[in-house]
Amino acid sequence: MKTSAPKDRSGTGRTALGNAFGIAVDTLWSHKLRSALTVLGIVIGIAAVVLVGATLEVVRTTAVRTTTQTFGADTFVIAQVASIGDLSRKELADKLRRNPEIYRREAQELGARLRETTRTAATLQAVADVKAGNRTFLAATVLGSDAAIQDIRDIRMENGRFFTEEESRRAAAVAVIGWDLADELFPFGSPLGKQVRIRGRTFTVIGTQEKQGSSFGSSLDRNVYLPLTAFEKIWGSRRSVTVFARPRDGMPFAAAREDARMALRLMRRLKPNAPDNFDILIPEAGRSFLARLAGIIGVAIVPISSVALIVAGIVVMNMMLVSVTERTREIGVRKSLGARNRDVLAQILFESALLTVLGGAAGLFLSYLGTIALSRAFEAPVTIPPGYAFMALGLSAAIGLGAGYYPARLAARMPPVEALRAET
Repeated sequence: MKTSAPKDRSGTGRTALGNAFGIAVDTLWSHKLRSALTVLGIVIGIAAVVLVGATLEVVRTTAVRTTTQTFGADTFVIAQVASIGDLSRKELADKLRRNPEIYRREAQELGARLRETTRTAATLQAVADVKAGNRTFLAATVLGSDAAIQDIRDIRMENGRFFTEEESRRAAAVAVIGWDLADELFPFGSPLGKQVRIRGRTFTVIGTQEKQGSSFGSSLDRNVYLPLTAFEKIWGSRRSVTVFARPRDGMPFAAAREDARMALRLMRRLKPNAPDNFDILIPEAGRSFLARLAGIIGVAIVPISSVALIVAGIVVMNMMLVSVTERTREIGVRKSLGARNRDVLAQILFESALLTVLGGAAGLFLSYLGTIALSRAFEAPVTIPPGYAFMALGLSAAIGLGAGYYPARLAARMPPVEALRAET
């Protein structure tokens, strides 16, 4: 008695899947307009989700860059009131009542106590128009500070130099201006050696700051740096200063911050159990605040943008149901000629998956165009992380399979006799 060798069905299975794929492509191509309109929902949904993700990544990156430009690397701030985010009126009133002002002399004494471990720079800030000849730059940010602020806040020069400690001590009428001011006030030549007027006082431009760009739509190149003593000649000396501090090389950041805190507590003769009557702000506070804000935005926006994908999935399912109904007789003919249930199931699933994967690819292309516009808006490179690209294609395929499964199951389980009776 001969035993027959088991039949190798792998080639047959591959052929059946290939046939199902080919029929699916032909069917979609024969209904190009309907397929295109169905894909549109997937395109919009994928583009929305990917662009939201890319934007949130930019927000996180910008948070790090902005805090570095605002504070300086490894820098902390000591002030009467320093907080990330809005304070309520009550919180602000409580802080102003509890925390005395920090005047320049107190800041200088603090710097003298910390000179071995930490560099400090007392800083005041105001907003004023800056004039040069018949040109006026409106609402520039004018900062008065010590010369050490250049190193503490990593202020990089494009041309010229920063003012010196000697110029700061004698209230020299010199200024360092940002890129926007240099471009607007002196469009046809170098601003070095030229004069600008701030509230009626004349200053000689000795340097221009390197272009920094913008953060969240606000320019970072509107600054004017003056010696603190020259600043006080304009706005007065009875103003609470902000002290920027940075550990010297080799000094741990946490240790330097704690030394500054204890030094100011001793200067103010606070008891051991008394709370600080000043604020210390570190860059991580700003970064974590912006990161939390980005997270909150993501929690709110991502589900909203995902609604488009849910709607697109419903549209795909509806289209496949219509398609199955229209081809009832065709399905009956195929099954009567030997097509198996799984062949019909594969064909319908291929159709829905092809639609959504093509929509996902088109959505990625639309997202790429969107990143170009966002890059110009943020003035920073916006890219699509590879993870989001793979997620978009995987999500598209999953939507296609999920939306097509029920119509495919109906078609696969359709009795051939009943299908052949259907009207064409």
